Amino acid sequence: MHVGILWDVENVTPPANTNYIQSVIEKVGENNRISYAMAYGNWNEGSIKNIAYELYVNHFELNHIPVGKKDRKDKKDSTDMLIVARGVENIFQYSHIGRFVLISGDIHFGPLLSSWKKWGKETWVICDVKSASEELLKMADKYFDYREIINPEDNQESDIQQVNDALTKEMAFELFKEAVGIIIKENKKPLSSFVKIKMKLLNNEFDEKKLGYSSWLNFAQEAKTSTNITFENGCFVINDKEETIPEVFKILIQSIKETEKWELSSQVAERFDYKNYGYKKFRNLALDAEKRGYIETKYDSDTTTWFIKKK
Repeated sequence: MHVGILWDVENVTPPANTNYIQSVIEKVGENNRISYAMAYGNWNEGSIKNIAYELYVNHFELNHIPVGKKDRKDKKDSTDMLIVARGVENIFQYSHIGRFVLISGDIHFGPLLSSWKKWGKETWVICDVKSASEELLKMADKYFDYREIINPEDNQESDIQQVNDALTKEMAFELFKEAVGIIIKENKKPLSSFVKIKMKLLNNEFDEKKLGYSSWLNFAQEAKTSTNITFENGCFVINDKEETIPEVFKILIQSIKETEKWELSSQVAERFDYKNYGYKKFRNLALDAEKRGYIETKYDSDTTTWFIKKK
């Protein structure tokens, strides 16, 4: 299958010194051919200028969007319009493309996904869970948080087989309540479909069928009963207003000794048995914690080693 990529770099900006761009190419190009790849952003901005060269050498067409005449919103609107226009144009210019990959979680790209689907194209969305629109992701055939695509290449963490390949029901119920709470905190409506999407983004191991449920609705029914959540006017409502951090993340935070200094990820991993919480690798746990804003991670490409610190 031929694949096209459109990337709003200022919406999804990977950390410096990771192999993210190469990982994206490997993920979407697996058994496929990437026909074109376009990236949009202000390449003078510090947060993204360091990845411009890496995009270039990986054959991305770089489209520079300077700061708007009025304000940053003016620039953002211009970027969105350019990406939508190019995305629709590419349906006809590259009619052989069967899959379009949008790297952005911005709801303004909903009409673009709708156009792709109307013309029979497969649609993938790669996003940042912290800012992604569940309404947009609901339209996609597949969606991922960008952190899930980064290939760890950590020479400190082996690929040995681990136990507990999936979440337990209790962990899934806790994840359910957490997802509802996060959506409410984001001032969005916790619709049933949005909660499922948020759960999958927060922990990609979640799959209600692996837990023995025939459908999402059956899982949600038992989950809300177990977490004192009700369903009113089409939305989930948390009746227990106490805000709690899931136990695994509490333990992780406590295991990081330094407050403002980076520690080796592998050293923190040795301080508690994260496998009891459904994680195959410590790296996956760290990424899930970073999605929630509890910690930060960084990658040293010279030593292929990950570091971690409290937020």
